[in-house]
Order: sequence, then C-alpha cells, then structure tokens
Amino acid sequence: MSQPEHQAFDVVDPDETNRPGAAPDQAQRAQNFDDSSGPLFFMYRKMAEEEDDKMAERWQKDADGILIFTGLFSAAVAALLAVTVLDLKQSPQDTSAFYLEQIYQFQVLADSNASRPSTPVKPPSFSAPKYSIWVNSLWFLSLAISLTGAMLATLQQQWARRYLRMTQPPRSSPHERARMREFFANGVVKLRSAWVVEAVPTLIHISLFLFFAGLLVYLFNTNHTVFISVACWVGVSGAIYILIAFMPIIRLDSPYRAPLSSPACRASAGILYLLFGILGFFVFASEATRTRFRDKSNHYRKWVSRGVKKMTEEVVRESSSEIDGRVLKWTFDTVTKITNERSSLRRSQASVTRSRSRIPKAFWLSLAM
Repeated sequence: MSQPEHQAFDVVDPDETNRPGAAPDQAQRAQNFDDSSGPLFFMYRKMAEEEDDKMAERWQKDADGILIFTGLFSAAVAALLAVTVLDLKQSPQDTSAFYLEQIYQFQVLADSNASRPSTPVKPPSFSAPKYSIWVNSLWFLSLAISLTGAMLATLQQQWARRYLRMTQPPRSSPHERARMREFFANGVVKLRSAWVVEAVPTLIHISLFLFFAGLLVYLFNTNHTVFISVACWVGVSGAIYILIAFMPIIRLDSPYRAPLSSPACRASAGILYLLFGILGFFVFASEATRTRFRDKSNHYRKWVSRGVKKMTEEVVRESSSEIDGRVLKWTFDTVTKITNERSSLRRSQASVTRSRSRIPKAFWLSLAM
C-alpha cells in the first residue's frame, strides 16, 4: 500500500503574532517554534514517524497476505462442506426408497394372498456416521477460525490507518505531534499490539491444521489408496513445519520460524528445564554430572523467562568480538567490490571515449545530415 501523505507544517513568522489580529493558535505555534526544545521535538517527530510508517506498512502488508489466503482457503473449505454436510441429515431419497420398497412388498403379499403386517412400518431412525460428524466438525471449525482471522486482518488494517491518522495530525506543531505520537505509542506497547498482530497468522495456521485433520478422516473412510498418498504428504509437511517451528531453539541465528515458534520454544524449554532440574537431584549420579544437569536447568529457565529474542540478544553480546570481525570483513569486501566496479566502469567509459575520438568527424557529420 502507498505510504501516507505527510502534510508540511506551516512556517509562522514571529512578527505576525505581534499584530493585534493574530490568532491564538498561531501565537501558540510560534511560541513552540521559538522554544529551545523545538529542534529536539522536531527530531523526535521525524524519527518516530519513520518508525511508525514502517510498522503500519508491515501490518498492512501482512493483513493483505492473510486476506488473500483466507479468501482462497475459505472458498475451498466451503466447497467441500457443501458435499459433506449432506451426510449429517437424512436424505429424502432414502425415505422415498424405503416407502417404495414397502409398497412393493405389500403388492407381492397381496398377489400371493399372504397375511399383511398389522402395524404400519416406519422408516428406521436416522443416525449420521461418526466419521461424518468428525469431518464436518473439523471443517466447520476450520472455516470459522479462518473467517475470524480474516476479520482480524481487516481490523489490523484499520488499526494501522487510525494509528497514523492520530499520531500524525496535519497542521500541528512538532510539540503536539510528538506528544500525540508518544501517547498512542505507549498504548501500543502497553496493550501488546505486536502480540495481537502475531496472533492472526497463528489462527490461520490452526485452521489449516484442522482442515488437514478433517481431510484425512474423510479420505480414510472414502478410499484407502487416496488416503495413503495424501497422508504421506501431510506427514512430510507436518514434520517440516515442526522443524521450522523449533528451529529458533536449535539455532538462534535461523531465519526460519513460524507463528507458533515462540510458544513452542517456551514449552520445550520448560520441559527441558523440569527434566534437567529433576536429573540435577538424582542421588545416584556424580556431583559433576549433577552440576552439569543443574547448569542445563538454569540455562533453559532463562529461555522460559526471557524468550527467544532476549536469549538471542544475550548470545550476540557474548559473541560480539567474533561478530564484529565478520561485520568488518563484510564491510571491507563490499567496499572493495564497489570500488572495483567503479574502476571497471571508468575504464569502459575511457575506452569508449578513445574509440569515438578515432572516428573521423566527417562520419559524424554524415550521420547528422
């Protein structure tokens, strides 16, 4: 989406505020600009607006992707539900077939002069298959969660636009814009807006898991060959997803993660914390072994309390010297590459210039004519 337009501030002439007819708000703006803290507020506003524009753009792009996916996914689930929902209620064709069969039997009995049943025969009570109940429950729940995620994505777009509108009011001084921005930015932090934004993709992933579960149940009761082929693919995809979700705890520098990575890492770290804590008090182990177990327990306790981001920052601080060496090496290599490319470009331009100088002027005059 396009970046929001920023309106320029009015530059107020201090002499105009001395006139008797000067507006009060104009005088207030001039006072703010004359204040010694004006440059500081102006600097804060510029830096804060850059950060806010990036955050709003990120929120809106994430919401756009979610809305596109949920639209296609919900349409596919709804098409399948239109077929499977019929299994939850008795079909009128089955009732008609039952009565036609009874009429036929009565006709056969009448032709053979046999005795007819004294009580009327009623169709058996309908009971939906258990697998059909499971399939429709999983798919309807998947559809409901997917639509909920789409609604939250729409709200996310509205939140981003409203945040920019409230924090960047037009025709206001840097003091006012800075105060408005800080007021709403504090609400974004205190109300955990980042967590809410991260929860929307999590809902979409949960709805996809429920859909696959219902699909496997449906195919298992339909055709075993198709079920095996789809189950193999779902199993491989599920294993890859689990690996991606737990990748941050395996390698902190991994760029791969999933919306469920943070809770998955905390849960696994909590389990390892309890496990090594219990092993640390194992009486049959040596003191050195128990010390290692307790150290491991304390290590994973930090994971539980701080999370992946804080642990990554701690590891980066501990490895600052090695990382600084890589930073300098990358900077040197990049500068060398740019310098070589510029030298090559200058040599090429010089070669073209020399080649053109060797061509007689009569040739260029003939082209011009």
